[in-house]
Amino acid sequence: GEQFTAYRFALFYIPFFIIFAVSAILVALTCHYTYQVIHNGVSDNKDKHTTYQFKLVNYIIVFLVCWIFAVINRILNAVGLFPYACNLLHTYLSLSHGFYASVAFIYN
Repeated sequence: GEQFTAYRFALFYIPFFIIFAVSAILVALTCHYTYQVIHNGVSDNKDKHTTYQFKLVNYIIVFLVCWIFAVINRILNAVGLFPYACNLLHTYLSLSHGFYASVAFIYN
């Protein structure tokens, strides 16, 4: 309950923030690198690199989008705020993460 908020943040959310930040940085670096390869003429096969970039970042983007509202909602809940919109997005996107990951898998 209420007395374990510090433990919840220390044991779950801080490692999750680290994973979240590393994922966002890796997506940005991957997009930047493949953009450079595609637009600076390093590669002769630009279509293949564009497809590769799209496939590579899809899963990470799905992860980031589906979990950002869960993290925001839990932080707001920890400080005593319970906004309906954030709670709704947290519930919907957390439950549908597997669906969107499978859509990304099928689409790729």
